[in-house]
Amino acid sequence: MCETFQLGVAVHSSGELGIQLATMLHLGAVIPNLSFAADAHYHHLTDDIITGGKLAYEQGTIAVPTKPGLGVTLDRDKLSNDAELYRRLGIVSVRSGSPRPGWTPTIRNDRLG
Repeated sequence: MCETFQLGVAVHSSGELGIQLATMLHLGAVIPNLSFAADAHYHHLTDDIITGGKLAYEQGTIAVPTKPGLGVTLDRDKLSNDAELYRRLGIVSVRSGSPRPGWTPTIRNDRLG
């Protein structure tokens, strides 16, 4: 539809993990009128739940994974640990220490101190 009306398409996300980022990379690779750079906040993560850790940036970009499926595999131990943290703490804002002045997270979790 956007192509019909000569509109560009953009892909944006915030706070994604590698499995969602892999989805976004694959989507961006096949959209013919992706005229804006795909925007992600993946660089804010210190680790990921995919096997091998975070996807690597090279010269400011992340390559589309080439393995079967989405190209990433979940690290089941890390996923279990994160699930346990979620059961114990609930939703936690990953941006609570954000360097953006005046920006506050949508969901605050005061249980983390």
